[in-house]
Amino acid sequence: MRILFISQYFIPEIGAASERITGLTFNLSKLGHKVTVITGFPNYPIGRIYPGYRKKLFSMEHKNGVRIIRVWLFASPKTGAVARLLNYLSFMLSSIIAGIFTGSTDCTIATSGPLFTALAGYIISIIKRSSFIFDVRDIWPERIYAGTNIKRGLMIKALEKVEMLLYKKASRITAVTNGVKDNIVSKGIFGEKTTVITNGVDTGIFFPKPSNKSLAEKLGIKEDNFTVIYVGTLGLLQDLRLMAACAERLRYYSDIIFLIIGGGAKRDEFIDMVKNKNLTNVKILPPVPPVELCDYVNLADVGINANTDHPHNNMAIPVKIFPYMACAKPIILANTGEIVYLVKKYNVGRCVSPGNAEAFTDAILELYNNRKLCKQFGENGYKLVSEKFSMNRLAEDFSNVISNRSPLTKGD
Repeated sequence: MRILFISQYFIPEIGAASERITGLTFNLSKLGHKVTVITGFPNYPIGRIYPGYRKKLFSMEHKNGVRIIRVWLFASPKTGAVARLLNYLSFMLSSIIAGIFTGSTDCTIATSGPLFTALAGYIISIIKRSSFIFDVRDIWPERIYAGTNIKRGLMIKALEKVEMLLYKKASRITAVTNGVKDNIVSKGIFGEKTTVITNGVDTGIFFPKPSNKSLAEKLGIKEDNFTVIYVGTLGLLQDLRLMAACAERLRYYSDIIFLIIGGGAKRDEFIDMVKNKNLTNVKILPPVPPVELCDYVNLADVGINANTDHPHNNMAIPVKIFPYMACAKPIILANTGEIVYLVKKYNVGRCVSPGNAEAFTDAILELYNNRKLCKQFGENGYKLVSEKFSMNRLAEDFSNVISNRSPLTKGD
């Protein structure tokens, strides 16, 4: 089948959106589909076009059997509303123009957020006379104002109408979690139209392997250190204060090291937080490409994630937990929602309430003092990913949706 994906984010960008669409498209190509991706020139999360892609309006490349068409978009390191809106709208317009010239397609798939990407996909599907599948990773525009003081003004209300239009016009909807599906159904969308296809991990990239000694030496991590790793966005939805508070509580454990890898709107603020507290047990690194990240994760003893109590987080399963588990690392989370059920059901780590630095610290110390339990959690996580969350399996599920063969049941 000829499939056209519209995604603002794609490799070499780092993040949940890029990893999801990259993994799905590469594996759909392996299944025999003819896949094209329209994406922007890479700029996330730094807000600057990556070297090698600058001063271009358009480019095309092929990778792992996928044709990748990159288009111009407005990129800026500024994180204000105007800069972000220009970023989203410029990609929407550029992708529609590119979509006109991509040739025939049987199915157009657009992933959101941002919602403008999905709107571009729907418009392209009309032009192409193809089916339209709406892949919902974030609930837009609800994510913009939920848990904040932002009022539902005219623009938000207009975006809500666009959201409902896209739900109704999509031939099928894929939701990244059961929470996202429930949100869509609560708005009056027929439940059997939506299939849950979670995020996952490429187990060909992330897997258990011996520690890279030269990398450990470069980072100043000793063989007897107990390393706590965080990989991902340092932004508004992450509880960076909790992570700093835990590091502060554990500063006198000379062998416990925090390795924080990522970028985002709050990265500089987090760096200042660590400096002001003089936390010498925290190492902060910029984002690392997935093909290199496996070595970093395998240096760690435990992987962590700490989210705020923002309502949006109740519907999310943090994508970073999948590389942790694929490398057989136990996980410790400060989260609510669906992820808590998953951690407890499959016994892959510990979950505490958001904002509870004391409980989070205690969970780290529990695994620090019980390496047997640490290993057991890691083995359970590795088994779980292998059986349920590998990208090749998720691509098969997505292929069934595209071919209209998916079971119309709620995800596990």
